[in-house]
Amino acid sequence: MRLYLAAVAIVASLSSQIQSSSGFVPSRVASPRVNSNSHDTSVAIQRQQLQHQPHNNIQPPSLLHRVLYSTSTDETTSSAATATKKKKKLGLITFDLDDTLYPISPVLDEANDAFSTAMSNFGYVDIQPSDIVETGKEIRAQVSETEDVDTSASADPLKPTTVNHKEIRMAAIRKEMEQFILKTKLKQTAEDWATDVGDLTAPVRKSAEKWARTTVHSSVVQAVYNAWEMERHHAAERHLFPEAISTIKQIQEDHPNVIIGAVTDGSANPMLMVFSLMPLFDFTVSWEDDLDKVQQMEQFQELSSVDKSDGLSWIYRLAVEKGKEMSDLTKEIKKDAASSEDGEDIEWVWVHVGDDLAYDVGGAATTGAKTVYVELAPEYGQTARLRLDGKRPGWTTETEEQLEKHRKMMMNAMEKVDAKITHLNQLPEAINELLNGEDETE
Repeated sequence: MRLYLAAVAIVASLSSQIQSSSGFVPSRVASPRVNSNSHDTSVAIQRQQLQHQPHNNIQPPSLLHRVLYSTSTDETTSSAATATKKKKKLGLITFDLDDTLYPISPVLDEANDAFSTAMSNFGYVDIQPSDIVETGKEIRAQVSETEDVDTSASADPLKPTTVNHKEIRMAAIRKEMEQFILKTKLKQTAEDWATDVGDLTAPVRKSAEKWARTTVHSSVVQAVYNAWEMERHHAAERHLFPEAISTIKQIQEDHPNVIIGAVTDGSANPMLMVFSLMPLFDFTVSWEDDLDKVQQMEQFQELSSVDKSDGLSWIYRLAVEKGKEMSDLTKEIKKDAASSEDGEDIEWVWVHVGDDLAYDVGGAATTGAKTVYVELAPEYGQTARLRLDGKRPGWTTETEEQLEKHRKMMMNAMEKVDAKITHLNQLPEAINELLNGEDETE
């Protein structure tokens, strides 16, 4: 991990602002929403607002369409006009991972193949890669229907305590194992009794179900999940968008003191991508990996219960906490960083980059970040954004109700987009335009 004194000082400076504002930078004034009597018309109009100018057919696209929202004010005073401007510099940039730096659909397909192979290695044969997805959907629906979670010793081991991807997937693996054992046990019993499985009595079936539940060991479930997660990260490295690494390196070159982090609601972790992203990132924040800390924060809500962007601020505030941990490494960091900037009056800016309008744009904007919406060209193969059209990506376990809630949040977050890119190599220019645009509007 890169960790040098000046960079850490920036995060210390950024973190100190969290007490007096909603984020690292002053909150923007959003432009008025587009009102429409028709839902379809509203989506179309808002999308037109985000549509960038067509590129020259001969040259590759390099110039993005920047959407900066601001309003004028009649309260400008002479003292404000003469005040010394602070120079804007990029202090922190955070990335979403899935469908932002690599396409999530093929990554999950290959991870599910690894799940099927691992199950077979433990004797659970003929289980298909898609089974873990379908079973996960069933479990998530069951959990969503039940508000009260049983935390007693007799709680159902198939029922995750929180609605997050890891717990649902672990429960799906266990359920697949139990179903396999149950079918095998019933078949053996029917053969022993010279009868059909359908003719077995209810008490016999209940006894077989109990036996199946006690036979599955948690260590085997964990081993299968580990195989799935390992392949997920290997597949992500194989499927990285071609310009992902060069783009991040260009940002490091343009902004030498920047801290780079990952913020994700899933199980992806750049620190486990040792051959690609790990050397480029300073930290990662994951709702699943940092769940214990998140539950201690007032802002915590399960993703399935969130219906407004401000309910997502906890994960970005946790990113701030990660920055504070880095800044606490030495007492002299801030002084060293100040001297390295030759006395410049600097305001450090935080930019978040992601493909999900609801979580990345809406959530980060409410915490004070400048947002870059990654709606890439079709050849990149993004699928998460299908939700905006009310379509369910094949890999998600969302219920229909959760899908609709997610879609509405995406629509509401459109007005919080600060910049949009259609190719990753446009990102360095987008960042520079955001920083220069802030200076021009002051």
